[in-house]
Amino acid sequence: MPWIDWDAYLTSRPHQLAREALRRGHRVLYLNPNTRRVYLEDNLEVWHPLSHPFFGALKKILRRELLQRTPHVQGSKLTPMRKWVYRPYESQNRRTFFSQKLIDLITRKKLKGFHSQGSSNILFFEQPFPLVFEIPAMKRLGYTVVYDLIDDWSAYQDTPSYFKETEPYLLTHADIITATARSLYEKALDYNKNSFLCPNAVDTDHFLKARDVCKKPEDLPEGRPRIGFFGIIREWFDTGLLRYAALQKPHFEFCLIGGYTEDIFKQLKDLRNVHFLGRKDYSALPQYLHHFNATIIPFVINDLIRSTNPIKVYEYLAGGKPVVSTPIPEVEGMPFVYPSGTLEEFVRNLDLAVGITSDLRVIDEFLMNHSWTKRFDVIEKAIAGCNGSKI
Repeated sequence: MPWIDWDAYLTSRPHQLAREALRRGHRVLYLNPNTRRVYLEDNLEVWHPLSHPFFGALKKILRRELLQRTPHVQGSKLTPMRKWVYRPYESQNRRTFFSQKLIDLITRKKLKGFHSQGSSNILFFEQPFPLVFEIPAMKRLGYTVVYDLIDDWSAYQDTPSYFKETEPYLLTHADIITATARSLYEKALDYNKNSFLCPNAVDTDHFLKARDVCKKPEDLPEGRPRIGFFGIIREWFDTGLLRYAALQKPHFEFCLIGGYTEDIFKQLKDLRNVHFLGRKDYSALPQYLHHFNATIIPFVINDLIRSTNPIKVYEYLAGGKPVVSTPIPEVEGMPFVYPSGTLEEFVRNLDLAVGITSDLRVIDEFLMNHSWTKRFDVIEKAIAGCNGSKI
């Protein structure tokens, strides 16, 4: 039960863990939370309840197309039925139409069909969707339930209200909890003794490409030094800090990659040396990273960020780039990462970062213990300990 679709522009932890499982020969059923493309390819099946034939027929009825033949288009996307069932694992949609019982029934049936006799069957939750109340039924089918605790959900501005009920249930009823940050791990231990610290990591081979000479993307500014960021740009992004840095360093080009809110854009659009480059495909990130002189993580320090283990810090380092950050607890002590507690210190560390050459040997030694292979080893060991056998 990931929080992000398989074919989203952003590649995150659920994708990386699924890919590592596939590399190890496991079958993976990826339950898209949104209505996106569904398909089966080798050991990977990307699925959504709206792909069930019932909903296809219902959609045709609503469109008065029941007797019309619709040619199949390879790779076509499902059309969201927004009034009735759009994000079926979210509470507000499950209360409408007759989606709750039907979606649960269809999902249970799918998981039952995916279940493999004679081997371990694992159900991952990345968010406490209301489907957590089906955990007893999933366990009766033979599933081991893992809650991959990646964030302090209560700290988000738009956290669904039902998380207050579903997350404690999930924390208590999961067989295993893996937590990405130490504060989350300590929280998990209060509910479940089978909790394990399992931080984020990096696809090393992918981001090592940033160390190779490559063509400058056309939308990067010509000026140098270039200070780079990639990720989701939302309320945790410290616009005041970036504005201060951009004004103090007018000859620095601040390049922001990723989706952003209109509010944040409005706060920074008047700065000529701040560039919103928008979303980029995961495959293109090393090319951009190569042309950055330094990278930044300018996050507001609050309850959400204090429990965040940023994937991007590992990715920046794999590309050989120094990192200037606000004082996020999880990045303390990492090589060539410069936590900055004040506006002035952040700017001083920018000067430091653009003037140094990172020692790649030190970075590589650090990253040896921060690959997705290492992280999946932790998960496999935890599951084996729970089940008494390897998965």
